Amino acid sequence: MQIVLSSSSGVPIYEQIKSQVRSAIYGGDLGVGEQLPSLRQLAADLRVSLITVTRAYNDLVAERVVINEHGRGFVVVAVDPESARAALGARLDSAITELAAAARGARISRTDLNILLDEKWSKV
Repeated sequence: MQIVLSSSSGVPIYEQIKSQVRSAIYGGDLGVGEQLPSLRQLAADLRVSLITVTRAYNDLVAERVVINEHGRGFVVVAVDPESARAALGARLDSAITELAAAARGARISRTDLNILLDEKWSKV
């Protein structure tokens, strides 16, 4: 699992961490029973405060995506497929809205945007 943070984004760092971990779980990159990196390890890897990672992990526990097992740390739990599909759909909708706004701001035509999207799609 790779987490990429943006300090220039208007989204708080803990939300970026939470969103990316949640997407990794819903997308199947992290399976049921897998451990998340320890709080300290992830904080060190991302060069953020331990409090920031703790907030993200605790929010994921509240969402019932992971649990905190004594002695093991944070572990992925089984997620309802319909919930996962809805969450991924919401993330996609948000990304498309942001993409459309950025393209309009850059004065990129819809045709050019489709070309750019096709190029990116073939590389993924």
